Amino acid sequence: MFVSDYFKLNEEQYEKFREMGVFDVLIDRDSNFFINILRLKESTVPEFIEAYRNLNKFFSDIATLLDAADEPDPKDKMYKSAQKKFKFHEVNGINLGFSCSSHGSGWGRALAEQFLKDAYQIVKKGSKQPEIFHLASLFEDKVAGDRLSDMIATIIEPEIKKYTLRVMKELGIEKEKYPNFNYYSDGLIKNPYKNAPLLLLPIEILHELPIAQNWDDIDRVVSENNTIRNEISTEVGDRWSRWASEEKKKYLLKNVFMNQEACRRVIDGYKMENLGALDLKNDPDYLAELLFRKMFQSIEFLSEKKEPSSFEAMMKVIGIFKDWVENNRGWAEIQEAPRRRREKAVQRCIHLGAKHYVEVNNLAISFEPDAGRGPVDIKMSRGNDVTLAEIKLSSNSQYIHGYEEQIQEYGAAERTDSLVYVLIDVGNPKRVRDIKSLHEKNKALGIKCPELIIIDANERKAASTYKAEESSLDFELDIEEMDLSEMDLFETGIV
Repeated sequence: MFVSDYFKLNEEQYEKFREMGVFDVLIDRDSNFFINILRLKESTVPEFIEAYRNLNKFFSDIATLLDAADEPDPKDKMYKSAQKKFKFHEVNGINLGFSCSSHGSGWGRALAEQFLKDAYQIVKKGSKQPEIFHLASLFEDKVAGDRLSDMIATIIEPEIKKYTLRVMKELGIEKEKYPNFNYYSDGLIKNPYKNAPLLLLPIEILHELPIAQNWDDIDRVVSENNTIRNEISTEVGDRWSRWASEEKKKYLLKNVFMNQEACRRVIDGYKMENLGALDLKNDPDYLAELLFRKMFQSIEFLSEKKEPSSFEAMMKVIGIFKDWVENNRGWAEIQEAPRRRREKAVQRCIHLGAKHYVEVNNLAISFEPDAGRGPVDIKMSRGNDVTLAEIKLSSNSQYIHGYEEQIQEYGAAERTDSLVYVLIDVGNPKRVRDIKSLHEKNKALGIKCPELIIIDANERKAASTYKAEESSLDFELDIEEMDLSEMDLFETGIV
């Protein structure tokens, strides 16, 4: 459920929504995006222009309190004051992160206390820069992108609420016009799927990476970031690759962040980082939701309320997708999707369509279940009646391997011969011809093979273009049929 669908925005409202750059969030589950500190730094949205500066002031105040404390103990007044400030919860209303439940884990008391003790030691070694808190995931175990995003969201929650209310006002969403929504006293609307207000965010402060260059991925940081790599002692050598993440973070804490000069160099390098704007279509799950919304608007999902076999059901849902792609401009949506995300998004889109069908037909569906030979794309079942489907784009170089071996191995693992192989043609005609030829050959020889479905997702030309081409072709044929005397007349302009 996209927030724009929940609000039931008309065409004019939706265009305004898009022009404002509002993130069309899914309100019934979390999307795998994060509030990114460096994107927040670049924000031009009125409510967030001062947010980066306010964040750093918040962290600087904590660092000042830690520096003034005599020991990392709640009995110390300064340290206790820092503890009171350093409390974060998950802002459930923004629907971001990796949480599969209605509530994420937030920071938690134990984790917050451990981090604050480590921050105390760093500050006491002479480093009081607020960016230390930005890079918490680099030296603190169990701190990753989702927790950092929670931390930022908690601090800027007042700005998020102000932004949400402004967007609602500009779209004309108010109690008098939309009385069926459940409103809070401050005017915010309650998310029907979560016990939290429905909050909105601008796309420009989001990213698929929680902080610059995925700094919570230790190995990637070390391999790609010269500043960090140069701070790691050559004595560590090959041991680094054998260490667990926790050991690597402990090393960085002790040898980098507790070394004033090394810490300064790392933070100076971090300050120079730039992060481009988010392309929402780079997330295959979100892209699949966008594709499915288009498909659902174009195709009627007829559920016959009977109990088809798993194979009949699989063919039905793939048929729905095929119809959308070939006859309802679904091909255009697929062609516009980023190439490296396209296959996964298409697989997920078919799965979403299948869920609507199976719910009333007493079937079970699994997306990428792994029975021991790796994950097949879709499994449809009712008890021991199991059908598997493998889905590939023609741009995938493993398209033959998927047909000849992959789907067969999955079938052996699931103990089923009911197999379907879907090849989506995105512009590789030779590969399509090759797999058709192989399939026909196997059938002629009596070789067990999956049901083959080809879906044409090639770009279509407008009808007017076809008409023009046909006219041109007819014109050329007419010229070829002219005799020499006619050609002479043609060249003189008489014909």
